[in-house]
Amino acid sequence: MAAPVKKSLEQRLAQQLRLRSDGNDVASTINDISTHKVAIPHSRLLERARHNVRIRTYLKEHDPTFRRLDELREKGWSAASGDDHFKKQREAADNKDDSTEVMFHALHLRIGHEMRDFGAFEVNTMGASKTSALNLCLAPGAYTAAMLDRYPDASVCGITLPFSSGGHKMVIPYGSEDPRVEVEFLDITMLINEFMEEPISIPANHPDAANFVSISPFHDQIFDLVLCDGQALRTHNRAEYRDTHEPRRLLAAQLVFGMTRINQGGTFVILLHKADAWDTIRLLKSSSSFAQIKLFKPKAGHRQRSTFYLIAKNVQPDSIEALRSIDEWKRSWYDSTFGGEERRGADPTMPDDAEVDELLHEFGPHLIAMAQDIWSIQIDALKHSQWLPGAGAEAIETRRRPSLQLGVPSEHGEPSTPRHSDSVRGARTRWPPSSARSSASPGTQIPVSPLNSRSGNQPKYLGQEVDENKAKKMAGRWR
Repeated sequence: MAAPVKKSLEQRLAQQLRLRSDGNDVASTINDISTHKVAIPHSRLLERARHNVRIRTYLKEHDPTFRRLDELREKGWSAASGDDHFKKQREAADNKDDSTEVMFHALHLRIGHEMRDFGAFEVNTMGASKTSALNLCLAPGAYTAAMLDRYPDASVCGITLPFSSGGHKMVIPYGSEDPRVEVEFLDITMLINEFMEEPISIPANHPDAANFVSISPFHDQIFDLVLCDGQALRTHNRAEYRDTHEPRRLLAAQLVFGMTRINQGGTFVILLHKADAWDTIRLLKSSSSFAQIKLFKPKAGHRQRSTFYLIAKNVQPDSIEALRSIDEWKRSWYDSTFGGEERRGADPTMPDDAEVDELLHEFGPHLIAMAQDIWSIQIDALKHSQWLPGAGAEAIETRRRPSLQLGVPSEHGEPSTPRHSDSVRGARTRWPPSSARSSASPGTQIPVSPLNSRSGNQPKYLGQEVDENKAKKMAGRWR
C-alpha cells in the first residue's frame, strides 16, 4: 500500500509546484525529498521544493554544465535501475565485515591521497615546527593516514563515533600504537557546552536528557588543519526523534567545534552535498567572507554522487564574518536539537523568493565558476554508469573549464586577504543569550536577533546573464 500513497503524494506536490513555479519541472526535487527517512509535513515538502526549484532554474538558465548534469539526474531519478544500484550500495555500507571495512578504508585512502595531491592539506604553520591537525569523525582514519604521509611529524587529534554506537571501525593505529594520533570516542553532537556555553533547562522527559556531556575535548589547543568528514550514519544507534534533523545537527556541530579551534590562517576541509542546494550555497557564500575557498571532488570514489569538499584556506576565525557564522551554526544546532513545541528539534526557516533571488544575484556567478569541475566529474561518471538507461552509449560534449589546482598562482597574482580580519575573538557572542539560560522554562524558544540586515531591494535573476570575464577571473584565483 505504501507505493501508491507515495506516488499520489508526488503527483499532488508536482501539480501544485508547477502552478507556483511557471511550469518548471520539479520531478527530481519531489523524488529527492520523498525518499527522506522520516515523514515530513506536506507543507514543508512544498516549501523545500519551491526554493530548490528556483535555484535549479537559475543554474540551468545560466550554465550548460549544470543543465547537462540536471538532465542526467532526472534520468537517474526516474530509473528503477538507479534505485536498485544505490540500494545495494547502502546495504553494503551498512553491513560491512572486517574485509569490507578494509576495502572501505582503502578507497578513502586513495581519496585522501588525491585530496593531498590537490593541495587540500597544505597549511600555514605560522612558524611552528610541526603541523597540528584536527580530524572530526575520524574513523576509519584514511584521511589522517594521507595527511600523515604529507606531514610525518604532525600531531593529529580526532573525535569519532564509537563502533559500539554504530560508528566506523578504526583501521589506522592510534594512541599507544601511534602516539601522533589521539582519538576521543564520542558523539560530537552531544557536547552541549560547545554550542550553548551556559547551562539551559533540559526537560526531564527529553529522550537525550541524560546523554548530553559537558566535556570540551582539546579546548586548550589550536590546529593548523581541520577536517570535517562526518555525515549522519544509518547505523548510528540514536533516538528516533533525531533522524529528521541529524544531518544538520552534525554539520553544525563540526563547524562550531572546528572553527573555535582553528589557527589564524589555517585550512578547513568540509564534506558537503549538492552544491545547488540552498543551505550549501549559503555556507559557501559565508565561508568566502572569511577564507579563500575552492571546491574539490575526488575521482577515486563517489563520483556519481553529489558529495564534494569545501577547501577553505587562510581562514580568519576572529573576523566579524566568521564570528557571525559561528553564532548561526550554534543557533542551527540548538534549533535542530531543542527547537519546536516539544523541544525535540524544529525544521529550519525556509527562505522566501526574494531571499533566494538575492543570494543568486550576489553569489550565483561565483558558484557557477567554482563548481565547474565537481559538476563535470559527476557528469562524466553518470554518462558511463551501467545502471543509467542509455548512458554508456552516449557521446556527450561537456563544457569543462581548466582544473583548479591549489597553490598555483594565477595571472592575477596571489589571493588577497579576506575582508574584516579584525581580531575580535574575545567579543564572540555567548550562546544562548542570558535571557534563555538556566532560568528558561521547558518549551521556551531562545530569542534570536538577525545578524545581517537585508535591504528592501529584491533583485531579479531571471534573464540575468553570467559575466564570462568575471566568472573566468573567479575560476582562476582564490576568492
